[in-house]
Amino acid sequence: MATNPWVSQSVRSEQNLYEDLVIESLKFYGQDVYYLPREIVNKDRVFLDDVPSRFSDAYKVEMYAENIDGFEGEGDLFSKFGVELRDQATFVVARRRWKKLIGDKLDSYNFRPREGDLIYLPMSKSIFEIFKVETETPFYQLSQLPTFRLQCELFEYNDEDFDTELDGIDDIEVEGAYQYKLIMEDPVTATATATAQIDVDGRVTRIDADSLGRGYSVAPDITVSAALGSNSKFGNASLNVTRGRGAEGSYTQTGVHGLIEFWVYMAGYPNAGTQDILFLTGGSESEPTKQYLWGVNSSGQIVYSRGDNQGGGIVNLFDGNATLSINTWHHIVLLADDTNNLVVYFDEQKIFDSTIAGVTWDWISSGGYAIGAVAAREQDGIQWNAFDGFIDEFRAQVGTRAELLESRYSVEGNDASLNQQTAEYESDSATALLLHFNAENAVATSGISADGEIVSITVDNPGLYYDAPPTVTLARPYTGGTYKRNETIAQDNGTYTIRGEVAKWDSANSTLYLAHVGSTDGTYQTFTTTAQVNGATASYAPNLVEELQKIQQIEDNKSQGSYFDNFEGDFLDFSESNPFGDVS
Repeated sequence: MATNPWVSQSVRSEQNLYEDLVIESLKFYGQDVYYLPREIVNKDRVFLDDVPSRFSDAYKVEMYAENIDGFEGEGDLFSKFGVELRDQATFVVARRRWKKLIGDKLDSYNFRPREGDLIYLPMSKSIFEIFKVETETPFYQLSQLPTFRLQCELFEYNDEDFDTELDGIDDIEVEGAYQYKLIMEDPVTATATATAQIDVDGRVTRIDADSLGRGYSVAPDITVSAALGSNSKFGNASLNVTRGRGAEGSYTQTGVHGLIEFWVYMAGYPNAGTQDILFLTGGSESEPTKQYLWGVNSSGQIVYSRGDNQGGGIVNLFDGNATLSINTWHHIVLLADDTNNLVVYFDEQKIFDSTIAGVTWDWISSGGYAIGAVAAREQDGIQWNAFDGFIDEFRAQVGTRAELLESRYSVEGNDASLNQQTAEYESDSATALLLHFNAENAVATSGISADGEIVSITVDNPGLYYDAPPTVTLARPYTGGTYKRNETIAQDNGTYTIRGEVAKWDSANSTLYLAHVGSTDGTYQTFTTTAQVNGATASYAPNLVEELQKIQQIEDNKSQGSYFDNFEGDFLDFSESNPFGDVS
């Protein structure tokens, strides 16, 4: 019987109709699979072999599985190497659909699928490798070839690289690749710690490392907490307070404990029966009872008077042998503690140490102080005039921080441990300003060993006026963070760099799994615990390095890993007897 006269073998429209019906049938009876083209990474030109392969793309397309009764092939095979699954399958894909969805997107795939490419079947979570492509089956239906017939066998993983960003496919690396397991140390735990020590002047004398840290690639920065002294002093010039020129300052902290230290230069004594004002402390115009006038009398002795004529008169703090000399610099310290005890040092000698009844040394109120006097005034019936001379290095320290300066002087003895002023003074510095200054902060640098540990901490600037040992903070050796799957990480070990691909990052346990690891020097190397493992957004140092030589238990790339263990246990049961016979 002749062919159907209503269907012509040579009419293109009828060929297209037939192809449309084939495509629609494949969509109806087939299922969605992913086509993974194999990428040549490093082809062996001698043996024409591509040992390392990569699969970076996955294209979704419908295919029909001809195996209606299950996978073909030799099935489950038990060998001396374990259970092997040698399943085979045949997939049919329409040429037009393959070209549109896959071939046109790959320059070298314009004609047909290639042997060695992979097909991922989501239904069984299996990956098949194409080993033969039939291009003429069925044979010229309506004088054309509408399909490709792909004969495949179950893919056995051999350290290929999967970067398709599809979890079901990329999990092959996690399940089957030769991996490194790196347990990372927390950056906080790996950070070195240190403790500072200070001397009686509040200078940092040394910084000792309490823990050496680990994983440092460069010497870490050291941060020393700020000194919080509340001080005031001049710059490089003395303040000319002659004829009432002066300056005012306020305290950043108040309390009952305070200390004032200064250098004074007298150009002339005051007239008999009068006092010259050196400075005023405490109180304010609204609280005159809290003010104290500190000055010098006509005999060159330091005196004081309480504010607002509260009685007590002029109190002379010098004994008969202590006198301010004309045209000579002298050093004065006034120290009041929290028991109303007043101690006075003159040129390194203690000349006054007494508790004065009824006196509260509230010279450190928020009203602050004033150096010199803007105008003469009468106090306790005595005229106070402007001081004729210079004042320099005026320091007012208050609250508990005054105890730091206090420690420079021996209250129990007569000698003060004092650094003598040696700088030259300017004779005409009426325009000098009294400035608040922050106590100087210490600066330190560190050094590390080849193993990434702290080996030295050097104090470059000891700072000044720390009231307690400062807090020392060393920078973290690395940032921490989160490694991204499939990203490439690197560990620089000096003469070589070892790289790997992130297979998995367990943030809860700080564990990194790596696949496709290799060294830049071309030899076998492993990760160390002394250098950082750096990724694009994370950096850690390993605390433990473990190599996981994973014998692939999931030959068919299924997720049911326990399937084979159960299969082997049922296949050979040694619990009762040896199925191969007893050995005598």
